[in-house]
Amino acid sequence: MDEHTEQMPSASNDNQPKPSPDDLVGKSLGHYEILAEVGRGGMATVYRARQTSINRIVALKVLPPSLMHDPNFFERFQREVDVIAHLEHPHILPIYDYGQVEGIPFIVMRYLAGGSLSQMIRRGSIPLEWLEKPLTQVAQALDHAHRQGIIHRDLKPGNVMLDEQGNAYLSDFGIARVLGSEMTGSMLIGTPAYMSPEQANGQPIDGRADIYSLGIVLFELITGSEPYQAETPLALLFKQINEPLPSLSAYRKDVPEAMQDVIDRATAKNPNDRFASAREFAQAFRNALHGEVHPTGTQASHEDAATILPGSEAPLKIGQPTTQLPSETAAQATPHDDGKSFNVWKGIIIPGIFVAVGLVIVLVLLFLDDSLLGGSDDIESFATQAAVQPTPFAGAQIVETQNYSISIPAQWIPPQQFEDNSTSQRMMHIWRARDNSAMVDLALVESNGAITDADNFAAAIARYDEMHYADDDTLRLIGETVADDGSVVRSYRVEGRDNLPFGQMDVIYMERAPFLAVLEVYSADSTANTLVPTFQLILDSLQIKNNA
Repeated sequence: MDEHTEQMPSASNDNQPKPSPDDLVGKSLGHYEILAEVGRGGMATVYRARQTSINRIVALKVLPPSLMHDPNFFERFQREVDVIAHLEHPHILPIYDYGQVEGIPFIVMRYLAGGSLSQMIRRGSIPLEWLEKPLTQVAQALDHAHRQGIIHRDLKPGNVMLDEQGNAYLSDFGIARVLGSEMTGSMLIGTPAYMSPEQANGQPIDGRADIYSLGIVLFELITGSEPYQAETPLALLFKQINEPLPSLSAYRKDVPEAMQDVIDRATAKNPNDRFASAREFAQAFRNALHGEVHPTGTQASHEDAATILPGSEAPLKIGQPTTQLPSETAAQATPHDDGKSFNVWKGIIIPGIFVAVGLVIVLVLLFLDDSLLGGSDDIESFATQAAVQPTPFAGAQIVETQNYSISIPAQWIPPQQFEDNSTSQRMMHIWRARDNSAMVDLALVESNGAITDADNFAAAIARYDEMHYADDDTLRLIGETVADDGSVVRSYRVEGRDNLPFGQMDVIYMERAPFLAVLEVYSADSTANTLVPTFQLILDSLQIKNNA
């Protein structure tokens, strides 16, 4: 690996315009001459470049210069990328160099001319026999990384590169973690279309999350389509958590029945029901493809598989969580024994338009008049959602009032200094991020009657919507989803509301008899979905007190 490049501008050049990742073609970044753009994503642009010092063609991934606004980012960037750079395996795309020039952070990798699995999917139907080789090679790479305690976290077709002989190489190991830890101040999130349920729920993950993602990738390679389609990232995450995958036969008739069983096991909602290793997954696929019956994890690797590093052939047992890379800001959660987290949305988390270095949380306890819901003369007190003593997740502080307790990340505007916007009809407490980029309201609407049937619940939602959203011309409804537990999620486009930046707001209506609970979540367009785990941890921490 080359000596890491770090070239900061001198004081005499402070007033000179710095190169932008959007106009680098034909220019140089350190000793890398930019030849052409080969790919662009939400958080990085990849170029084909020439390393002038040794006349080598490389892939240059350029990250957003805005990351350098945090003076501690580059130190974290160096520490975590250096670990990944030493993760050597024949089917892990090697990192040659990394650094920053003129305030632009970058990573240099081996250049492959065969494109990615994502590009191959777009070309049309792929013969099933062709999939055996890349799946086996990617599985070997994953197991090797998991043994080193490293989880990919963002496995998808675009992160599997191909050489001209069709060999597969797993790229961007941990890059999402580097970006995610910077953006969220908490734990990393991946791509909603490929994210495991436990990752979407903000729970601690191990290598089995990567196995789930690999199962989704294989489904797409076989069918040419992602298994879940949704209008918003929020709805997509909900499907990952709650809905089974569609049948392969609905897309393709030449798929052996046993292959459906392989996909179903790899993408089981409970991590304990998945394959114990990626190699076991790949072997089960080979058995299904060739009509062979073998105990999973015992057949020798197929002869087409590439060379494996010494000692990497043994199946990886990951019943216990894989050690994760250290992070100063990682938020922790303790999963329940069944692998599902307790949350008031039953897995419906946050829209995928979040990447903020801050967050606004608004907790609203509404006490509206009886006409909202209608019902009996007895007004019940708040029900206690959890009997356990509240414990904050890592990096959070507990805010406790007579009606609720909730954990708020300590790096936001001090949690105890919340805004109190209460009125005679409702109690409203507000936590704001310093950049005003996100907001969450939780409302409990009390009445003299319970909403124990669908008609009353629908009427309560309609009345609440009429009171708060119907006449608001800054909101445009863009989608609606109904969860398994009956909760209703409505997504809105937000433009010019309450001095908030343009963005998205999701309103979640939940029956918490005798209350209508309403959770309102907003995030600016300048963000992405990496705050989902932090939001989930906050929601899991919420306890409504019984003050009867």
